[in-house]
Amino acid sequence: MSSSPQRLHPAVLVLEVLTSFRRWFGITSVPWLFVLFRDGLSSSRVLLLLAVVFISIAASGVWALLSWRATVYFVQGNAFHFKRGVIGKNERTVPLDHIQSVDTVQGPVQRLFGIVEVRVETAGGGGKAADVSLAAVARPAARELQRELAPRRPSTAADSSEVIAPIPAPVRRLSTGRLLLAGATSGQIGVALPIIFTFSQLFDDILTPDFLMSFAHDLLPGSVAAIVVIAGGVLLLAWLVAVAGTVLAYAGFSLSRDEDSLRITRGLLERREVTIPINRIQAVQVVENVLRQPLGLVLVKMESAGYGADAGVSTTLFPLLRRSEVEAFLQATAPEFAVSPVLQRLPARARPRYMFRSALPLLGFALPTSAALVWQNRPELAPLPFVLVAVGAMYGLLRFRGVGWALASGRLVISHRTLSRVTVIAPQRRLQSRSVLRSPFQQRARLASLVVRVGRGSAFEVADLDADDADELIHHLGPTGARVTPSSAPAPQVGR
Repeated sequence: MSSSPQRLHPAVLVLEVLTSFRRWFGITSVPWLFVLFRDGLSSSRVLLLLAVVFISIAASGVWALLSWRATVYFVQGNAFHFKRGVIGKNERTVPLDHIQSVDTVQGPVQRLFGIVEVRVETAGGGGKAADVSLAAVARPAARELQRELAPRRPSTAADSSEVIAPIPAPVRRLSTGRLLLAGATSGQIGVALPIIFTFSQLFDDILTPDFLMSFAHDLLPGSVAAIVVIAGGVLLLAWLVAVAGTVLAYAGFSLSRDEDSLRITRGLLERREVTIPINRIQAVQVVENVLRQPLGLVLVKMESAGYGADAGVSTTLFPLLRRSEVEAFLQATAPEFAVSPVLQRLPARARPRYMFRSALPLLGFALPTSAALVWQNRPELAPLPFVLVAVGAMYGLLRFRGVGWALASGRLVISHRTLSRVTVIAPQRRLQSRSVLRSPFQQRARLASLVVRVGRGSAFEVADLDADDADELIHHLGPTGARVTPSSAPAPQVGR
C-alpha cells in the first residue's frame, strides 16, 4: 500500500447515514409514536414526522461527507496511521510489530457494494471493539492492507526452527450436509430456550396458557399428554432455533493456510474473515458433546494468545469433524498439535473421590427433602430423593473414567469430562506455568493434582493423579513447575 493517505470507500457515506438513522430512530421512536397517535392519527403529524426524518437523514449525510473527507489511513515509518475527526482531530499510530491480527467483516450493506470492514487488533487490545476499524474498504485495498499489516514474527533462533512450509489453500471447507449436522448436534437448546421465552412475551395476548392447553388437548386428549405436547413443541422449536443459529454463524466456513497464518471465513448474513497467526495458538481442544459422542463427531477449538476480543479464550478452529479425522486435520493446519497418544488413566483409589464430590451437593438436597417427607407423614416417599444421590455418584464415576493424560513428543495431552468429553493438546513450550496441588486428603491417599496454564489465563487441571506420576510429570514439564499448598489460589478445574 502506498504511504500516501488513503480514504475509505465512498460507500461509507451510506453506512454512516444508516447507522445514524438507526441510532436516532432507536432513541426517539417511542416518543414520536406517542405524539403521532396521542389524539388520533392526522395528516399534519405524518407530514411533520416525514419532514423530521428527511432533515435527520440530510444532516447525517452532510456529517458523513465531512467525516469521510477527514478520515485517512496509511502505512509509514513501520507504523499504521489512522486519522479522523471533523471538529476535534484524532490520530492513532500503531507500530506494525504490535499488530496481532487484521480481520475483515462483510455485512449485508457492505456486501451490496462489494466492500469490507477491516478490523485491526493490537497486543494491547482485548475489548469488544477493534482497536482500529475501517468501515468501508474495497476488497483489493483490504487485501493489500492485510499484507502490509500482517503480524510480524520475531526472527529468533527458537522460531527459525519452526517455520512451516505453506500448504495450498483452502485446507478444508464445511459442506452443507455437515453444516446442518453441526446445527442438529450442537446441543445449544439451553441457549435457545431463553430466546424463545423472551419472544413469547410479545404474544402473550395470543399464546395464552389456556389457548396452548386447548390446542394441545385437541391434538392429544388428557392433561398430562397436553403438557407433554407443549413441552415437546417448545423443545423442538428451541432445537430449530439452535440449528438456525449454527447455520447463520458457520455457513460457508472455510479454513485455509496463508504462509504462517490460518485464515477462517464464515457467516451467512455477516461474512467474517479472521486471521490467526499459527505461532499464537497455545492449545487445541477437541470437544465431543453428548449428542456427538455416539456419532464419533467433534468440534475443534483453539486457545490463542493476544488475539483481539478473544484473547485467552477458545475460538472455533473447525465446527465439525469425525474423531478419526482430527489428527490428519491438525497435521495439515497446525502440525505442532497433531498427536494422538494412548492416555494414562487415574488410579482406582481416586474413584471414590470423584463419586463423592459429584454426589455431595445432591446429598445436601436429599437429606432435608427426605426429612420433610417424613414430617409430612409420607415416609414411603422418603427414599426417593436419594435416587438423585445415586445419579450424582454415577455421574462422578463417568467423570472419573473420562480423565486421562499423556506426555508425548513434547506435547501434554489432557482428557476430562463434564457432560462433554474434552481433550486438550498443549505443546510443552507453550505452557506458561505448571504446578502440583496436594490437599491433606490427597496426601493421605497418595494423590495430587496437576495444574497447567496456557496463554493469558486459560488453565487446565488433572485432579487426583497418582502422586508419583504428578512428580514425574512436573519434572518432565520443566523447571517452572512448582509444588504448592492448598492455600494457593486454585485454577479453573478440569478433572474435578
